[in-house]
Amino acid sequence: MPLFALANAGVDLRDGVLVEALSSRLTWAVVVALVVGKLLGVGLTTRAAVRAGLGRLPAGVGFGHVLGGAALSGIGFTVALLIAGLAFDDPALRDQATVGVLIAAVVGTALGWAVFRAAAVFRGQTDADLPRFLDRPVDPARDQIRGPVDAPLTLVEYGDFECPFCARATGVTDELRERLGDDLRYVFRHLPLVDVHPRAERAARAAVAAQRQGRFWEMHDLLFSHQDQLDVADLAGYARDLGLDVEAFLRDLDDEDTAALVRADVASAEASGARGTPTFFVGEARHTGPHDTESLARALEASRRAAGGPRGR
Repeated sequence: MPLFALANAGVDLRDGVLVEALSSRLTWAVVVALVVGKLLGVGLTTRAAVRAGLGRLPAGVGFGHVLGGAALSGIGFTVALLIAGLAFDDPALRDQATVGVLIAAVVGTALGWAVFRAAAVFRGQTDADLPRFLDRPVDPARDQIRGPVDAPLTLVEYGDFECPFCARATGVTDELRERLGDDLRYVFRHLPLVDVHPRAERAARAAVAAQRQGRFWEMHDLLFSHQDQLDVADLAGYARDLGLDVEAFLRDLDDEDTAALVRADVASAEASGARGTPTFFVGEARHTGPHDTESLARALEASRRAAGGPRGR
């Protein structure tokens, strides 16, 4: 669309038109409006909204990125050329406005590059990627761990008990534990995606409630094997099947401290760049790419080599 608009701008720059446009107040008013107006309008409005608590920047996005994008928004071919054509009946004025739009596109591009470069050099904002490292280190006193707590390899999963992909991933983690044995510790953290899985948060609370009676992993396995049965009556039945004190379990299920533990994991996931489930971290680094057994095993062995440890069996 921008290329189409540029090709059809319809300005003949011969016969002194360009010189006349460059000396026109209208041309430079358009340039200032697009370049400076967009930079200040988008940039300062965003800053004010964040400061006022009306919103927040996405994870990984800094104010330097916002200013760079604001500068680039001064590139306004399509709508700007349309407005110029509608605003002026005089062909000479229309040409001057159009030249201003084209100049603003060049200046906006250069200014955007300069702002992004300055943000990278002076503020370390090299890109707007999500965080790549585990926000909260694994804590044996707080996290649920399968395997030796001091194992040389660590795999952390942020999961959702109603997520079918997470249910399939349980087989992958079982295979990894069988392959790597005591060299691996597997950590599960909660990331219920309540917008798409309405019962996921309640299931996460059920796992925490079972944890208080020392049966987290047993409840974890039951919840994943019965993803379509996560109502309160179902959860109470699982507690009974595990030999838990059902009354205490139900009290803990609705307890605010239980909800706070789930929220703490969700906050950790957000700060770590986890947006979907399952999301895996190999050691401290977020795993990207497939999460099948072979891919995760290679990533774990690569982390071992990077740490200088002996090769696994």
